[in-house]
Amino acid sequence: GWSDEFVDMLGYTGPISAATADLITCDCTLDVIHVDGNGAPLDVGRSQRLFPPHIRRALIARDRGCAFPGCGRHPSWCDGHHIRPWDPDGVTSLDNGVLLCRRHHTMIHHYGWQVYLGTDRHPWFIPPQVQRGAHPAFVVVGQRHGVEVGVLG
Repeated sequence: GWSDEFVDMLGYTGPISAATADLITCDCTLDVIHVDGNGAPLDVGRSQRLFPPHIRRALIARDRGCAFPGCGRHPSWCDGHHIRPWDPDGVTSLDNGVLLCRRHHTMIHHYGWQVYLGTDRHPWFIPPQVQRGAHPAFVVVGQRHGVEVGVLG
C-alpha cells in the first residue's frame, strides 16, 4: 500500500503524499535548471534560443569580449553563439555558449572554424579543415592570463 507520510511541498498546495507524488510524476516533464551561487539560472535548456541577460552576463564574465583568437572585441559588439547548435537539439547554457563578434560568428558558421569548451571551461578554436586532436587548438588566454593568443600543441 501507499504511505500517507509527508513527501514534499508543492507550491502553494501544502504537503503531498507519496501516492500524489507518483501520480504527478507519471505524466510530467522535467526541466533541470542549473543555477549559480546567487540562484540565477546558468542553463535554460531548450526553453529559449537566445541567451537571457543573466547567462549573457556569465558569458561576459568568462569571455570578456569576442573569444576568437586575437580579437577581444567589446562584449556589447558580441553575439551569444551556441557551441552545439540550438536547432535541432542544443541547449542555451553557459557551457554551450561563447561570445563572438559578428565577423567571427560568421567565420564559425560559414568558414569551417570549430569551437569547443575545453577542460578549463573556456572556449577553444580549431582552424578549418583540421580535425579535433590532429592539430593544436587555439585559445584566447589574454583575457585571463595576460597572453595575447596561445597555441596548445
